[in-house]
Amino acid sequence: MHWSFVLVVPGILYLSYQPEVGIVREALTWYLSVGVLLFLFVLLHELGHALMARARDVTAEKIVLFPLGGGAFLPDPPKTVVDELLIYGAGPGANLLLAAIALPFLYFQPDGDLLLRSFVDPFGNYVVQPDRMDQLLGVSVAVNLILAIGNLLPAYPLDGGRMLRALLRRPLGERPAVVVVTLLGMLIGISLLGLAWYLKDPLLAFGALFIAGTSAVTYRSGWQRRRLSKKTVSAVVRAIDDLPIKSRLYAGDATTKAHRIFSVTNWPVLPVYDGWNALRGFVSRETLEDEDPATEGSVLDIAEFEFVTAAPGDNLLEVTEKIVAANVYGAAVYGNRGRILGFVFTEDIMELLGKGNRRR
Repeated sequence: MHWSFVLVVPGILYLSYQPEVGIVREALTWYLSVGVLLFLFVLLHELGHALMARARDVTAEKIVLFPLGGGAFLPDPPKTVVDELLIYGAGPGANLLLAAIALPFLYFQPDGDLLLRSFVDPFGNYVVQPDRMDQLLGVSVAVNLILAIGNLLPAYPLDGGRMLRALLRRPLGERPAVVVVTLLGMLIGISLLGLAWYLKDPLLAFGALFIAGTSAVTYRSGWQRRRLSKKTVSAVVRAIDDLPIKSRLYAGDATTKAHRIFSVTNWPVLPVYDGWNALRGFVSRETLEDEDPATEGSVLDIAEFEFVTAAPGDNLLEVTEKIVAANVYGAAVYGNRGRILGFVFTEDIMELLGKGNRRR
């Protein structure tokens, strides 16, 4: 459960409060009941994804629930189109099943058809007087239909967008399929935002902004990946000979020496060597700035002794993905006979993409 759930109780109390009356017990009971139902509906939606993933031998790592939604995290993507369709369709399928279970209990009552219409079409002119159980059944039908139909919209990152991407990947290719669903996501998000403004619905507006924003970020990310895929490591490598000071930094050196080297170079990261002049790892300017310059600390205590390796002709996108997966400062670039030619830092990759300097 996400930390934002701490806002649910104050929100329910606020909705149940009336000036000069205080907390209205009936309203409090109603909003608590609806809150519990919404929690269960979202949980079952995400369980649909997770359990179907496990049934298709795809790892489902965890489920994170928010007050107005949730997400099932799959570390590895589904392997086949059929797996994607089943896994992404299982969430809306769970909501359709819940709506189908609640529907007969509501419909087969006196004036059940009018009750159902009043919940599914709240703008219709229906004269009905549902009791509390009828209201909860109506909420169950309406909310689950909204969750199912809404998530099946062909917009990224909704389930429908992911399913459409899976269907388009083979005829169009990975990148064109992503472009189609993200552009649809931005278009649908903007359209829903206009509808939210017309209906004066803040929740719909929030969802519309989420769809449009996530689609835009994903589209931009795809553009960045395509740009990196067209370049090699040599486009961003920092040659080791470009360091203005030729004195090497060793793991056993004091941090004061690292301060001196950083003071005469704009490099964000410095290589650290062992006593055999073999590369051991890196120390960053950012990490060093957290140390007291007057303190005789050891580079060994602040260096990161993990890095990836690359060659000048390696694809930059592939090397970037290795850096990100390893969560390291960058890569050491080796030439013939194992000689270090230079380094690639995440800061240089970000600058290539036009983002300026960024922390890793």
